[in-house]
Amino acid sequence: MKKYVLPTLTLLIFTSIIFMNLLFAQAPSPMNWDEEEENVTFERPFELPKGDFNPHEKMIEADGLYQKRKFSKARDIYEIITYMSKGDTLVKRAQYQLANCYYNMRLYEDSIFEYEQLMRLFPYSQYNEDANYKIGTAWFKLSYPPAYDQQETVNALQQFNHFIAQYPKSELIDKVENMRITCTNKLLEKKYLNAHIYYMMGYYNASLMYLNEIFDENITGEIEENSLELAAKIYIKKKNWDKLADIGERFSSQYPEHPFIEKINAHITN
Repeated sequence: MKKYVLPTLTLLIFTSIIFMNLLFAQAPSPMNWDEEEENVTFERPFELPKGDFNPHEKMIEADGLYQKRKFSKARDIYEIITYMSKGDTLVKRAQYQLANCYYNMRLYEDSIFEYEQLMRLFPYSQYNEDANYKIGTAWFKLSYPPAYDQQETVNALQQFNHFIAQYPKSELIDKVENMRITCTNKLLEKKYLNAHIYYMMGYYNASLMYLNEIFDENITGEIEENSLELAAKIYIKKKNWDKLADIGERFSSQYPEHPFIEKINAHITN
């Protein structure tokens, strides 16, 4: 075994010498900085070109696109302008138009955010009356039919109430008032649907809780009419004749021709 050790060790040393010679032969010679400095170039940091973006010219371009109803392209330009400054008159209008683009694109949640951003940045802007109005209408358009969750309707109603308090002499008051009434009726209809569901399940007290909330609004019309009939049915099932008499009196005064009044009277007299 020993006779193989020396030849093997000799081969390893020889191989290592050859490898080191090849390595140093390929390595570059150190740079002489005194001689080569003139040939060295340093990469300068990137600088944004100046004067390529003229906000006034871009505003004209964006307005032209907006007039042509190319809201997506106009939006992109308005958005760039809003980043130029936060106190400039041009930026204020760009922010307002940016929100209008989203509104016209039916991206109502985005439009609400941008209108609110306008009022945060420019609380005394001449655009704020219209912005408040469109926030309300955006929530109104986002709202679902009465059978579904009504949070968007609640948001719209709150916004319309705020608008009426803030701008009582606005030319938009009539439109706002009509939408406010629609929102109120949707919420009342939602309460009636809840009351009817509890009635069908046999939870009469829970049903009456919603019906009494409707009665407290002192409204007239189909919702109250249906609510009075449902309340009468509950009191008949509960055999609460005193409450049934109260409902019958209100029913008769508001809707004397309603066919269910005869049934109420029949139970009361018996």
